[in-house]
Amino acid sequence: MNILILGAGEVGFHIASRLASEGNNVSVIDNDAERLQRVADSMDVKTVFGHAAHPSVLEKAGAADAELLIAATTNDEINMLACQVAHSLFKVTTKMARIREPDYINATGLFGPDELPIDMMICPEKEAANSIIKRFQITSAVDAQEFADGKVQLLGMHIPPKGELAGIALKELHEVMGDLPTYIVAHERNRHWSIPKSDTVLLAGDSIYIAVATKNVESLLEKVGGDTSQQRKHGRKAMIIGGGNVGYLVAQQLEKMDVNVSVFECNPNRADWLAEKLNSTHIIKGDALDRKLLEEEGIENTDDFLSLTNDDETNILSSMIAKKYKVPHIVTLINRGIYNDLSHEIGLEVTVSPRLTTASTILRHIRKGRIFGLSSLGDGSLEVLEAEALKTSAILGRPLKDLVLPKNTVIGAVIRQDEVIIPNGHTVIEPNDHVLLVSQGHNLKEVEKLFEVRLEFF
Repeated sequence: MNILILGAGEVGFHIASRLASEGNNVSVIDNDAERLQRVADSMDVKTVFGHAAHPSVLEKAGAADAELLIAATTNDEINMLACQVAHSLFKVTTKMARIREPDYINATGLFGPDELPIDMMICPEKEAANSIIKRFQITSAVDAQEFADGKVQLLGMHIPPKGELAGIALKELHEVMGDLPTYIVAHERNRHWSIPKSDTVLLAGDSIYIAVATKNVESLLEKVGGDTSQQRKHGRKAMIIGGGNVGYLVAQQLEKMDVNVSVFECNPNRADWLAEKLNSTHIIKGDALDRKLLEEEGIENTDDFLSLTNDDETNILSSMIAKKYKVPHIVTLINRGIYNDLSHEIGLEVTVSPRLTTASTILRHIRKGRIFGLSSLGDGSLEVLEAEALKTSAILGRPLKDLVLPKNTVIGAVIRQDEVIIPNGHTVIEPNDHVLLVSQGHNLKEVEKLFEVRLEFF
């Protein structure tokens, strides 16, 4: 496929890397020469320097032959104008745009075939806020992703010292889980993510993703010593640092959950705006790095500390302060990929990356046919795919132990109508089953062949 990506920032870079690795013809436009050079040095794509909405620049990048345009610059207006130019002058079939301003997102009738021709809008703040709320709901998980209309979850968890899973080989997992069906589909040690084998031993400090039916999440948390809903006290006190778009969206959701919410916002005008828009949230005008102010607002009694400003350094430092006060649940928003590993090394275990959540959403919506879900795990090197098995699929009719899957690939769950099956070697996939499969990103073309469905653009 011929794909045009506008913007070589964190989101554009990640999407370009993924789509190029799958054999697509990718062109990237940016007006920052250094960012373009980083792209050129890292992947086999065409790079074009210039304004992303200018017709001459789009033409040079190959817009006349492009089947998909992804406008991922940091400027909403440029993204929208570029989609209009690509539609009017170059007849690009599908156009996706990253839109951050709520005024645009909430404007009824602004987007459509006869209006602004954008087939799909992606809002990084909304994606990040949704991810943060999932982590808020399951505080023992560092990540929580839903599939099959919410029937299955992949929970990302750290293995704590003296935890129930520390020192357990995967083939011995039943000793901890009993008859509770679960499947560990991904494993991280020393910042390296991989598909584990039956003899993989879990050590304290490792991270895992575990597949479990949503109805069994509470039972899983009981087994591994996590916080269950019964143990999480009602009337939780949450402290949000930063009242920007992400902080505002999260506060809105927490109010609906009857959480006692406080928001720190250093911009007086923004703080006044938040006070008007939010109902029960307590707005504090001040610096979240002021420890005296944090103490005055009761950080010692806070259950959840959510650091969600637009500045990574502020988020990391304020989260470290919360860690000093032994706040039990801390979530840190990290915009730049370079800080992800650093944050984990200094003990900030639960982080949210708008870059990864936005890129995963875009990639998930690019594909259709019988592909119903696509998302990244861990550091983005592993992919989880939800696909429907057709009557002609090569994956049907044989026990899983007899299937030859692509290297470093595992099936974590099978969804048969309303039933969630955590598979074993004797499980047989039937027509119309939804299959949750985890693999390394570069294997997606081979995985596609199992289902005999094109990962086509819509």
